[in-house]
Amino acid sequence: MGVPWFTGFLEAKCPNTLLTCNIIPWREQSEHRLNPQNGLCLARTHKAAFDQGLITFDENYKLVLSLYLQKFLPEETLEYNFVAYVGNQLRLPEKFQPEPDFLRFHREEIFLGA
Repeated sequence: MGVPWFTGFLEAKCPNTLLTCNIIPWREQSEHRLNPQNGLCLARTHKAAFDQGLITFDENYKLVLSLYLQKFLPEETLEYNFVAYVGNQLRLPEKFQPEPDFLRFHREEIFLGA
């Protein structure tokens, strides 16, 4: 395959495994639903975890695991899919970088704690 696709914090060779993800859910603040700075490109597993507040990104765009998710450690699948990337920084797009206030909202209102 040609040039790899870059998602949140890892490299994906197959774009079919990637999904867009709203930082602030539409149900919370629908006025941001079309704002490109309210989106991330994440692998399916990471999108599901982000949407459920199991992971988030700090003010430096680094991956953080929730206390809830950490309760299940050690566990091979979680180690492979999440723990291996803790502290890794989001790969920011050239245009429409995530709005820091939106990520703060996610950390404060959706994330299940650090």
